[in-house]
Amino acid sequence: MFRRTVAVALFCAVTVPLSAAAVEKSVPFALDQWIELKSTEGPVTLHRIRLASQGGLTKSKVFRPGGSSYTTDVQIQLEFSNDSTDDWEARIRFEWLDAAGVVIDGYDGSENLDDEARYEQQTMTLSTLRYGLDKAKKLRLEITVSRD
Repeated sequence: MFRRTVAVALFCAVTVPLSAAAVEKSVPFALDQWIELKSTEGPVTLHRIRLASQGGLTKSKVFRPGGSSYTTDVQIQLEFSNDSTDDWEARIRFEWLDAAGVVIDGYDGSENLDDEARYEQQTMTLSTLRYGLDKAKKLRLEITVSRD
């Protein structure tokens, strides 16, 4: 009986994440405007996030030179602090939607939150259609933070 109890306890310890907190927001679409998050999970604080326009020589111009008038680069910027000596991970789903609530484009992936970081930024650069940004009416995001 003791072995079974220990086996079940070990199984639960391995399969349950050490920590996971989710932040969900839906706000009107705006480029270059910060969205306050103010969410803390353990030693990690998510301060704010934004979708920023990118200028200069960008991926869109390098990898699609003939179509650069149709595309533009944007950057998702997540500002965070991690007081831990361990890295944490942020699972980010960040989308822009049209007036009917249909997803136009976005990002769905994981980013490392470095240890002992204070008000650092994690950035994700995407190439997207200018038309989609013109039609966007809402930003929807979900971020889950857990120990790496």
